[in-house]
Amino acid sequence: MLHELDKVPPNSDLFRWADFIEIRALCHPDKCYSRGDLAGVMGRARDVQIGPGAIPRGDEETGQHAAIASTKWHDTMNFIDTRVHLFAPAYPFLISEDRDTLTLVDANDLTAQQKLYLCLLICANLRHIPANRRNEVTRLFEEYSFQLFERFFPNGSEVRPCWARGGADAPYQGALFAKYTQIASDIKCTPNFKAADFHPNDNGDGGIDMIAWNAMGDLRDNIPIAFAQNGCSNEEWTSKQLEASPAKLGRQLVTGHPWATYYFLPQDLRRLDGDWEHKHDIGAAIIVDRLRIIKLSTAYDMIEQLVPPPFLNEALTVAIA
Repeated sequence: MLHELDKVPPNSDLFRWADFIEIRALCHPDKCYSRGDLAGVMGRARDVQIGPGAIPRGDEETGQHAAIASTKWHDTMNFIDTRVHLFAPAYPFLISEDRDTLTLVDANDLTAQQKLYLCLLICANLRHIPANRRNEVTRLFEEYSFQLFERFFPNGSEVRPCWARGGADAPYQGALFAKYTQIASDIKCTPNFKAADFHPNDNGDGGIDMIAWNAMGDLRDNIPIAFAQNGCSNEEWTSKQLEASPAKLGRQLVTGHPWATYYFLPQDLRRLDGDWEHKHDIGAAIIVDRLRIIKLSTAYDMIEQLVPPPFLNEALTVAIA
C-alpha cells in the first residue's frame, strides 16, 4: 500500500517532515521511528533540504549528515509537539521522554478519531501511494469532504457532489456544457456560456467538486450559494483552491453576489506558530485542512460515520524498516 518511503520531503515545510516521520512510524516493523532512523535516510538522500540550502549526496562527511538530521529532527519534533496539543485526543503517536522516538499507539487501542487522523495522513502523502491505488485514496477523501460539507448548511439546503467519477448516481450528467446548464438552473443564476465554449468531449467537473444552495422558498435569485473543490496533492492546492471560485467561474455563472468558495485538503497546513503555512498563497477561499476536518467532524458528532477504509488496515500491517 505504501512505497518509496526513503523519499524525504522535497522542501523545508515542517508539516511535510512531520508527515514523513509519522508515515515511517506507521509502517515500521516496531511501529516507531527514531532520530537515528532519520539520520540514516537523510544520509542516503540525493538532496536534503533543511532550509534555504541543501547538502548534496556528494558530501560524504557522515558527521555533517548526522548534524543535519539532528537539526531536522529537533525542528520537526517541535512541530509535532503542536500536533500533540492541537489534535488531542485524535493524535495517534507518542513522543518518547528523551524525544528521540515517535511511536504509534497500539493498533488495538486506536480510537475512531485517531483512525481518521491516520486516514488523512495517508491521503496527504500520495507520493508514497502506488499509482494504481491513488484513485482509491483520493476517492475516500472526496467522500469524507462531502459528508463534512453537508454539515455546513442548514435544513432546507441542497448539497450535491459534482465529481466527474460519480457514475450513474451523479446528480449532474453529460458533457460539461450540460452540467453547467443544470447547475445554472439549480442556483438560479444567469448562464453566460454556449456549447461552443466547451470541448465536446469534456465530461469533467469543470473545477466544481461539490455545490450547495438554499432556494429560500421561492423562485427568485440572490440565494445563498457555495462551491467547493478538494484535493490531496501537496503541490497543486495553491492553484486548485480557486478553481470553484467566482474569480474563475463568475463570468460563466452570473449570480447576484459572489458565492462562497471552499477548498478541502488533508494536509495539516500550519506553521510552527499555528498560522497558515504558505499564507501568501491562500486566496479568497475557505480552507478546510486536517485540523479543521477532525475538529469539525468531532463537533458535528460524525466521526463514527467516517468509516476507515481497507487501505488503513493494510498500512497498519506494513513492515518496512
